[in-house]
Amino acid sequence: MSDETTNPMRDAIRSAISENRVILFMKGTPEAPACGFSARTVAMLQSIGEPFAAVDILPDPRIRQELSSLSNWPTIPQLFVEGELVGGCDIVTEMYESGELQEALGVEVAPAPVEDATPPAPPLSIENRL
Repeated sequence: MSDETTNPMRDAIRSAISENRVILFMKGTPEAPACGFSARTVAMLQSIGEPFAAVDILPDPRIRQELSSLSNWPTIPQLFVEGELVGGCDIVTEMYESGELQEALGVEVAPAPVEDATPPAPPLSIENRL
């Protein structure tokens, strides 16, 4: 076990989380994700347009070990917003699809376009008279 008071890696991770409003710990970089889950999470964040910091956990296995110890979350990627763990790719995907992620990031979700009030035409049917 590591001693929390003398662990420079854990201190660096805590600092990164506290110094960045939105931070993603991932495999690879946003420009070159090293796994599909990291790539999907990056794509969702980029589509929202909110800036985020990213940390590649691959260069040093201690990053992943200490991060998972701090967050109590075993998988990568891990997204933090305002110092709080949001979750991994599956949770971020669900939140993105429901609009909760945009809310958590303080980004206004564009309302769905208003459809024309005219009811849709009934489907075209062809009657077989043979």
